[in-house]
Amino acid sequence: MKKVARVRREMATYTPDEIRRVLTAAEKDRSGHLWYLALSGLRRGEIAGLRWDDIDFAAGTITIARNRVQAGAGNVVENEPKTLSSCRTLPLDEGLVVILKRASARYAEEKLSLGVAHADSGYVAVNEIGEPYTPDTLTRMWHKLTKAAGVRPIRLHDARHSCGTALHLRGVPLAVIAKWLGHADAATTARIYAHSQDDFLRAAGVTLGQVVRPGG
Repeated sequence: MKKVARVRREMATYTPDEIRRVLTAAEKDRSGHLWYLALSGLRRGEIAGLRWDDIDFAAGTITIARNRVQAGAGNVVENEPKTLSSCRTLPLDEGLVVILKRASARYAEEKLSLGVAHADSGYVAVNEIGEPYTPDTLTRMWHKLTKAAGVRPIRLHDARHSCGTALHLRGVPLAVIAKWLGHADAATTARIYAHSQDDFLRAAGVTLGQVVRPGG
């Protein structure tokens, strides 16, 4: 029997303008902080497994310590991150600290309001009664959010690709991007995430045209 080769799906990434539009829509979304995390390079399972005690607001850091993945319809399995390099502590910029503090305060308010009816799971990605979202639920919520933002539909995992691409196009060294994304080595980062988007390709063409041009 002839073996059929798998075709790797080309990854899609958002441009800086599309990212801004998504985050503008996220400001009106109760779970908007989750999309900031997605566009900051966290995997779906890392977002689903993140707990409030993984975030150190005083130090301004976030620690990726677990992974919650979908294991069939309705079943979720929590385990350690994908690889040893996936276990990482990342610095938070001031803007993301504000976003996460706001979400943390809302979690506390909902817990206080509902009392014993609140699940108080401690997860960052939860519904109004404190129950953690499944990874598949996060995917559905992401598509709803991007539709509201009026941008191209891309996978939730492609938000992570968008992060890697944005860092690359701004000159961040691949070794640093690899560390940020939790890759074992920069070769993986270069092969998978270092995309060039059309606007930047056009800019590169203009620059090249200034050098490679007819004489006279």
